[in-house]
Amino acid sequence: MTSTELIEVSMDIGQRLLQCGAETYRVEDAIFRICKSYDATEINVYAVPTTIITSLTRNNEAPITRVARIHKRSTNLGLLDQLNTLCRDVCREKLDYHSIKERLNLIDMHNVYPKYMICLATGGGAAFFTFLFGGGIIEAICSLITCVILWYMIECMKHIRTNTLFINIVGGFWIAATALLCYKLGIIKDYENMVIGSIMILVPGLALTNAIRDLIAGDIVAGITKFTEALLVAAGIAVGAAVPFSFAGLLGG
Repeated sequence: MTSTELIEVSMDIGQRLLQCGAETYRVEDAIFRICKSYDATEINVYAVPTTIITSLTRNNEAPITRVARIHKRSTNLGLLDQLNTLCRDVCREKLDYHSIKERLNLIDMHNVYPKYMICLATGGGAAFFTFLFGGGIIEAICSLITCVILWYMIECMKHIRTNTLFINIVGGFWIAATALLCYKLGIIKDYENMVIGSIMILVPGLALTNAIRDLIAGDIVAGITKFTEALLVAAGIAVGAAVPFSFAGLLGG
């Protein structure tokens, strides 16, 4: 494998790791280990949530540097597991360039969960959280329906490239407004459990956890970036949810 091919495949794996929710220090470590296993020297990797920079020297050649911009990030633990397995296989077996590319193509083809499964998981998660916070069966069913509809709304907004802050404002508004409407119509007896349970699917728990782990690992820039992003998401949810409650208060109920 040439140096150009080595830095290409290592960056491909690093990009995918970052896009599916891996911590930045883990991305840096994966790229470093892959390059090291192919006898590269003077390896320098720098990753933040939106950018990866890698530089290496090999066989007394001139240094090679690559920069990758990350435009879209999500959470996909299934894909993360497959990529971690690929990293270990590459380091242990020293796979050739074409074998790594084939493995990446296979992972890309099978990493997406069916949309109906994601939709049902979203609604089911909201329903069980509603149960967890003391809601009844009716509140749980209302949470399920509300969040299934919300999932489709979010997919439509993502399709037109709406920013994350606005998506969470809309999500918080929709959940609070629907819960209040169900309460006013007499469908549910307590809207608070429904609101809390439904909002849990929007709460950036993993992003906040990764931010703390990055800070502990010494990646200050990446940690602060992710922490700020998590705070903005939480603020968006709070602002969106506050609007229906404010209107309800002004209208006397």
